[in-house]
Amino acid sequence: MDYKSKFGFGCMILPLTDENDLTKIDQELLNEMVDLYMEKGFNYFDTSFAYHNGESEVAMRKAIVERYPRESYRICDKMPTWALTSDEDNDKFVNIMLERLGIDYFDVFFIHNINVPWLKLAEEHNTFEYLKNMKEKGIAKEIGISFHDNSELLEKFLDKYGDMIDIVQLELNYLDWEDSTIEAHKCYDLCVKHGLDIYVMEPLKGGVIVNQNEEINNDFKEFNSNKSIASFCNEILCILKTYKNSFKWNK
Repeated sequence: MDYKSKFGFGCMILPLTDENDLTKIDQELLNEMVDLYMEKGFNYFDTSFAYHNGESEVAMRKAIVERYPRESYRICDKMPTWALTSDEDNDKFVNIMLERLGIDYFDVFFIHNINVPWLKLAEEHNTFEYLKNMKEKGIAKEIGISFHDNSELLEKFLDKYGDMIDIVQLELNYLDWEDSTIEAHKCYDLCVKHGLDIYVMEPLKGGVIVNQNEEINNDFKEFNSNKSIASFCNEILCILKTYKNSFKWNK
């Protein structure tokens, strides 16, 4: 697969015209952001059924799908695992997402937020089999999961489903690399063991890493005052994973 970009455009938090209403997306500003991103040579956009109460996908259609050739961009969307109540919901949600986006296939499709309770829901409603069928029919070019739990669960999951999927999206940053609950390092190694691509979410830990106390920020500035705090986050993570697989930066 020829990836034009390793830096993704996350569409979970988009600019708003009304800060109290997540559905009021500033479409004009978003269009400008997309244009700049594409101009710099990037092309991967990540959204979900749930982002901005469904309006993220609509805004993406207006900013990307209606303004750029289909072959020039890649779109990732995600199944709302927590909302599944029946096998029929798989098809229902996928059709809604395709309609909102104005496309007839996903470049990447994830089962969203795999953890203990939501993995159970996905298994109860045959979502993994549905995901496999999506790829076989060309509705999704690549398939996978976004993962939000510890390495023990991921190991069990990959032993069962690793041969079915292409990608695992992990929370990876230098604070979580050896964290005892997130276990990013162990999760990363498991994905490498199974030969899966790894997409990165939370490289800045939701902004936490770039909003450290003054003492920590000063340490970075003393090391190199010409670099931003955010740029150090990416460099440190790259050092941590110098061996094995390549990350695809997602957010």
